[in-house]
Amino acid sequence: MSLIVSAVAVLAVMVVTLIFGDYFFDLNDDVLMKDILSGAYTGVPEGHNIQMLYPIGLFISVLYRTGINLDWYGIFLCALQYLCLFIIVMKIEDWAHDNVSRFFYAVASFAVILGFFWPHLLYVQYTVVCGLLSATAAFLILMSDENDRKSRITSVIFIILAYLIRSEMLLLTLPMVGVAILIKWAMLESYNRKCMAASGNGAKKKLLSKYTLLCLIILLGLFVSSGIHKIAYSRSDWKEFNRFFDNRTELYDFQYIPDYAENKAFYDSIGLSESEQKLLVNYNFALDDEINADILGKIADYAARTRGEQASFSQRFKQAFSLYVYRLHHVSEPVSYEYPMTDYPWNVGVLLLYLFLLINILHGSIKGNRHKLLCVGLTIILFACRSVLWLYIILRGRDPIRITHPLYIIEILILIGMMFLVSIFVDDTSKYQSIRKSIVWTLVLIMGIVGTLSIYMQEKIINNENNDRQVMLNKYHALYDYFDENPDNYYLVDVYTSVSLGETVQKAATFSEKMFDRVDNSFDNHDLLGGWASKSPIYNKKLERAGFDNAQEALLSDNTYFVQNKAFDIEWLSDYYQEKGINIRMHVVDEIADAFTIYKLERDILE
Repeated sequence: MSLIVSAVAVLAVMVVTLIFGDYFFDLNDDVLMKDILSGAYTGVPEGHNIQMLYPIGLFISVLYRTGINLDWYGIFLCALQYLCLFIIVMKIEDWAHDNVSRFFYAVASFAVILGFFWPHLLYVQYTVVCGLLSATAAFLILMSDENDRKSRITSVIFIILAYLIRSEMLLLTLPMVGVAILIKWAMLESYNRKCMAASGNGAKKKLLSKYTLLCLIILLGLFVSSGIHKIAYSRSDWKEFNRFFDNRTELYDFQYIPDYAENKAFYDSIGLSESEQKLLVNYNFALDDEINADILGKIADYAARTRGEQASFSQRFKQAFSLYVYRLHHVSEPVSYEYPMTDYPWNVGVLLLYLFLLINILHGSIKGNRHKLLCVGLTIILFACRSVLWLYIILRGRDPIRITHPLYIIEILILIGMMFLVSIFVDDTSKYQSIRKSIVWTLVLIMGIVGTLSIYMQEKIINNENNDRQVMLNKYHALYDYFDENPDNYYLVDVYTSVSLGETVQKAATFSEKMFDRVDNSFDNHDLLGGWASKSPIYNKKLERAGFDNAQEALLSDNTYFVQNKAFDIEWLSDYYQEKGINIRMHVVDEIADAFTIYKLERDILE
């Protein structure tokens, strides 16, 4: 019965989602990953998609190698999201004692999923999918019967799969998974001590061994996955690129690019000119082969030092802690999909769950202060763990919703698991069971109301976001149609042009693609002048397929063109070549969709 009710609830979510929106890859990162996996990037499906670990990249690329022209990567991400939601709802339904409870839980689950998570079902991002897998694994560990090996195996598979999809996000949520395992073991151990004292140390050792083994299997799975990935990327060119990639990530995601005029002495010391620094600012660093891992590492280190001089760690920690407390309790209606950010309704859901969990622990039905203290202590450990993780991401300056929302998801699911686990300590008398049932039902009702109220807000956000994304897509579709109509040409695109329409179009979202629409996995005759894949072996492979050794020479070759947003300044490009001793002339060849300009670069005959 639980399986049927859960399936109906998740199917209802799918139907509503399809009615109100279209599926998108949330960011251009997922679009590029899809292109690499599908073969649209190099002409051949590639397992080395850089962002994911190799085993899962290889698996998805094999799906594309079947020749079936489907959006396999999009199908993969969406299927995992709905599978996780189905398992979560089913585990909640398993705790229902009658059909009324099942219906009540299903309706509340439907409301919470849409009220909290709905935009992520439409704007799909691999980091969020990773976080959802990790959260589902933690929930399975908490909610499953002690002898349910199937659920523990599933949780291990989900954790390893999450690691393969987005290792950094899994490692961020792994401490919370560890807390979930600790909670399950500690509460069962305390319960067994209460009910099976005569069994002695044998049962305690068996229980400890079971959850110790679970931790070891998870760690072994992560270790093996990393080992396979390292072997797959063991070639010298991949090793050097990975070093470049790590330094690039540190510079762009966690540091900043120091101003050239104010830091000229530093740039002179590392041999970087002003026009080359400009390539870092506008992200078109693939144009210059001299910008390598060492250069990026030196700039990142310098930026970190100057940031430390501007504000001490204690000052930055104080600011981060203040922001953390503010975000924990501040409530404001979301006005857009991501920015300006608001933590509602996630923070409200978390605070409600902490409140009702403490009420459930302290209301008097649990006999013995030792059990109460244990439950309170475990709750404090959970809150301390989440606080450390939140302070870490705030201090690092990396707290977009694709990171914060998965942290909320895993915390919410652990708290729900604890709500149900506390029941093992509740007195069996009808009086106390009735009190506990009233607490749980009240919580489910309030969470359902919060979710229902949030659905209206999310529906407005989705409508606005869909409209903005459609405006964006219309422009970019015109550009990509132009590329397709000129298959003998090759186009190198300014990085920021590939992301945003800038000031040329008002109320347009940043670039992303619709899933399952205009699916074409054939070779694309265009690429970026930078981005996270640039300078990688597959970036070079794509250039070689187009007949070029490097981007700098490619731009000056016949049938190669440069594409930039018409509102952006173009002087940086001529300045760069001039500094390299190459005088060029640039012609406007075409203008697309009143947004993009196509340029032809030629060597000046007077050179």
